[in-house]
Amino acid sequence: MTNEERKIHYMNRNIKLAPFYLALTWDVIFVWTISTMFFSTQKGLSYTQIVSLDSILMFAGALMCIPVQRLMQNVKKVLATRIGVMCYGIYLLLCIFGTHYISFMVAQIFLALGYVINGVKANLFLTESLSVLKKDKDYERVYGKGMSLVYIVECIGAIAITYIYNWNAYAAYWISFGAVVLAEILMLFLKEPSKYQDRNVEIASTAQDATQKPHKSKKPDSYFKIAFSGFFIVLLIYMFFIRGALSIASSNYKIYLQQMTDLGVLPVWIFGYLYALSRISIAISSKYQFKFNLKFGVRSLLIINSLILITFLICGITYIVNPTAIWSIVIIVILSCVQGSLRIPTQIFVNNYMQVCMPHRNLERAYAIRTTVEYMGYALFSGLYALLLGVLHDSYGVTNLVYISILAIPIIVMSVIFIRALVKKHAQKFTIIKEEYTED
Repeated sequence: MTNEERKIHYMNRNIKLAPFYLALTWDVIFVWTISTMFFSTQKGLSYTQIVSLDSILMFAGALMCIPVQRLMQNVKKVLATRIGVMCYGIYLLLCIFGTHYISFMVAQIFLALGYVINGVKANLFLTESLSVLKKDKDYERVYGKGMSLVYIVECIGAIAITYIYNWNAYAAYWISFGAVVLAEILMLFLKEPSKYQDRNVEIASTAQDATQKPHKSKKPDSYFKIAFSGFFIVLLIYMFFIRGALSIASSNYKIYLQQMTDLGVLPVWIFGYLYALSRISIAISSKYQFKFNLKFGVRSLLIINSLILITFLICGITYIVNPTAIWSIVIIVILSCVQGSLRIPTQIFVNNYMQVCMPHRNLERAYAIRTTVEYMGYALFSGLYALLLGVLHDSYGVTNLVYISILAIPIIVMSVIFIRALVKKHAQKFTIIKEEYTED
């Protein structure tokens, strides 16, 4: 096998395995269905403490992003991701054997470290594998397929884990630990894409004209220059509000289901089915999000963010009117599924923007900066939601209304500003790749 044949073979294998790689390394996928129930019933934490753990997770992630990126910038992407997955394993063991709130705080720090490493390196692994074969235009489709698989696995796990939880409350964490081991085995079959790149030429972005001569590779710009480079600062402020404010959607839904279970309105076994329903809606939207973005372009962001705000408000009002009625449960479950299905497309849209409109040499640092800002938003708004839950005595409905009332205006304003800036600065570059998104 020649070097060129070897390169094509290994990079194609990377791309084929990428959805499975993402599914196993994106998250600790089997624990989230019962995590609220687990911490509440097995570890004795209050709802406020449970939500505050999310805030600690994101605050730790925000502090780690840039230092970890600097520390691991010369570490190969496959090796770095293996280290990130190991952090997931430590998190799971601390959850299993921990007995106090402090031990769960430490667990969140390890989980944050895993998220930070994988959030930067996993994206670049796929980007570079595609770029080596000049298949950059497939990024949104392949990444969406990977996210779809994440939520399909979580959906199946959600149903199974609910039954298993009645048999053994710790089983979900041990099964997730098994998934961590499986991920480590899978990564033995991945090849480092940077080994097959032309070291003297910067990887061409999909926005680069085919007749243009390749540029000589340059060192990455400084973090300060990247963060305050015109349009990127608008993107950062947008992500701070949007991703931060809407990060509590999944926890919000689980708290509602848990309250209905505690009240005896819903049997415990149905918890997994209803949570799985939200996961499968996300899986479908992840796989086909490129068609939505193709149809509506940058307007899709405003449509998505507005619909999420509306679902929050209606869920809160419905809960206040009659939380235990069957019609209320049906409305809240359906709207929560819609809400979940709208979250991932915004993330993939912005990922795609960064692939297209930023120099490749700056991508790793740009992801670190963006992840820092997102986690700061996560930490702030998760903390706000936890505070509101505490002040309002764990009232799901009133908390929803107050939370979204506070954040609706900045979310819509930042959506409009971001879209206007994107159209003005990068519309031509961004729409170059749109016609390619025809393959399922």
